[in-house]
This record gives sequence, C-alpha cells and structure tokens, in this order.
Amino acid sequence: MNSYLFVKVDSKNINRFLLKCHNNNINIIKIKYLSYKSIVILINSYDLKKINKIKGISKIRVLNEKGLIKYKDLIRNNLIFIISFFIGIIVLLFLSNIIFDIRIEGDNYKLNNNIKKELSNYGIDKYKFKKSYNDINIIKDKILKKYNNSIEWIEIKENGVSYIVNIVERKINKDKSTNGIYSIVAKRNGIIRGIYTYKGISLVEKGNYVTKGDILISSDLMLNDEVKDRVSAEGKVYAETWYKVNISYPLNYYEKKYTSKKKKIIYLKIGNKYFEPFKYNYYDRNTIIKYKSNISGLEFGIEEIRNINIINKKYSEKDALNKAIDKAKYELKLKLNKDEKIINQNTLNFYTKGSKIIVDIFFSVYEEIGEKKIIETGEANDTENIGERIQ
Repeated sequence: MNSYLFVKVDSKNINRFLLKCHNNNINIIKIKYLSYKSIVILINSYDLKKINKIKGISKIRVLNEKGLIKYKDLIRNNLIFIISFFIGIIVLLFLSNIIFDIRIEGDNYKLNNNIKKELSNYGIDKYKFKKSYNDINIIKDKILKKYNNSIEWIEIKENGVSYIVNIVERKINKDKSTNGIYSIVAKRNGIIRGIYTYKGISLVEKGNYVTKGDILISSDLMLNDEVKDRVSAEGKVYAETWYKVNISYPLNYYEKKYTSKKKKIIYLKIGNKYFEPFKYNYYDRNTIIKYKSNISGLEFGIEEIRNINIINKKYSEKDALNKAIDKAKYELKLKLNKDEKIINQNTLNFYTKGSKIIVDIFFSVYEEIGEKKIIETGEANDTENIGERIQ
C-alpha cells in the first residue's frame, strides 16, 4: 500500500543533486534521463519533503502519482460525486423494488378489472414492493383456482419497475343442437392404410386408392340396395399421402438465443465505457433506472442483463443438406396429429444458391384424411366442416 511519485528534476548539475539524495537517504527507485540537465525519478511520497529541502536551485515538479496516494487524491477531489453515487445507488435499489405500473393485457375489460382487484388484494399494486418469484407463483395459482371458469392461463411478468399481466380467457363451447346428417369424405388423395367405422357404412378397404371428395364412410344404411335409414357417419380413416417440400438452409448459420439466466446489477458508465461488477460472455442489457450528470458525463444506475448463447457456424454442403432435411421433417411433424407420422422420405434434388442450399424432398405420410361433409341439413345449421387439412 506504499505511495510513489514521479518527479521531474531540472538542474545544472544532475550528478550533484543525485549525490545529495544519496547522502540524505532518499531512495530513488527508478531514474530516467531526459537530457544531461533533466531527469525523471520515482521516489516514495514521504521523501518529497527531503528533496524540497536539498534541491537548492534545482527545479522540482511532480508529474504523476502511483499507489495509495493517487487514490486518496482521486477520492478527495471527487468526494461529493462519490457520496452522491452511493446515496443514488441506495435510492435506486429502493425504487427498483417498487411497483410503478401494472398493465393487464386481455380482451375482456370486466375480467381485467376483476383480476386487477385480485392482484391488489394480494399486494400487487402501484407504489408497493415487488413480490418474490415464489410469491408470484402462489398468487397465480390462487387466481387461476378462483377464476377457473373464466381464465385458461395467467402470467405475471416483471418488466423493470412494472408488472405485465397476460391473461388467456377460457372459451366455453356451447353445444348446438343439430339434426344434420354427415358422410365422411376424403380431404385429399391417398392409399387407405386404416379405417375405423363407428357409425355408418364403410365404402373403402385397406389398399384402396381414393381421391379428394370420395365418400369413405356413408351415412346411408342399405338393405337390398335400398336406403332404409340414415345416420350421421362417425369414424376415422387413415391413408398414405404424399408431400413435396421445397426448403432452404444457410451454409453460414447465425442465431442469438436467450437463456433463462438474468441478473440485476449496478453499473457505472464513463463516456461510452461501462464498468460492471458482473456480466455474461454474451448478453443484452435493459436499463431499469439511471442517473446521469450532464456536467461530468458520468452515468450510473441499475440494469438487468440477460444471457445470450451465440450460434455461429459454417456448414459443409453435406451438413447443410442434413440440417435442411431435419428442418423439413420438423415443420411437417408440427402439422401432424399425435396419431399421424412420416412413413418415408426421399431427397429429389438439391443445389446451392448464394449462401444457402435449396432442397426438394418427397415425403410419404400416414395421416387421417376423413372429414365430415353434410348431406342433409337440420334446423340449427346447414353446413359444417370438421377436420383440418395439412397445407
């Protein structure tokens, strides 16, 4: 914790000056000759008084400080700012834990007001202290339990000094009475691989090729080639269908992924340079609250930093091709139900264009192709289309 000074000495006789220093037990740690009449020496700070006594006609000037004395002077010269800084940090820490705004995002105005009142009852309100992560989860569970018939999902997210509350309203499906009669028809071409009839008469068998619009399960109950009765057909029909997918994938892949890691930290900014006690290798920052001095240009405050994983890869043509195939399979699977699957795949063609690879892939898929088609209307409604076609 010693303190040192860089001192410039200008003298007509430098050697005589150095000899005086030696005779007075002044420790010269380093010496640098600027000319035969000028030198820079490094000494202990307490030897400065001795040098001033023996300097005679020599000129002495302190150029710089090193060690504890430097920081003492820095603190002494910036004492007001340092005190203001720590007071500001205490105030910022206090304010950053106060709720200044609550925003409820939902389409039902009446429900939003009810949820706002519930949050207030649990202490989530303007100008009150923020809740812990565990408290937030407990409050969400209680609200969901109380409004079980109205809310499907609720999320309370902290955003700086605000809370954002997202609500998904529960949609109650009201049964509509209908006397409509339906048959089950094919919604696309395919080869039948499975048929399960619950009501009605099956008109196809495994291995049959069907085209879009063909009747698969009829609503007509036949006897001696005559229609004796009609029921609304029910059942599932699975077929092997085909898709041709065109997809591209970059040869140079870059992606920025946010992780669950985040921290609130105190920062100091001088000019464009940040001084932070902690940071991730890659991160984004979100300033919660700050104080900036227009006189000194110094800025300090509290910010939330969020960890990022950077993916930056260069793929060979073969690797990019495999990635493109995996991507096409993934996107196709997203459109399939749990009981549907990809049977086979075949790469038809691929080529590079610029910085990406273009691939044509043929898929054969096991999927449900039956959809209801009304053939006789009732009073309640005259049309219905059940089943979702994969585009």
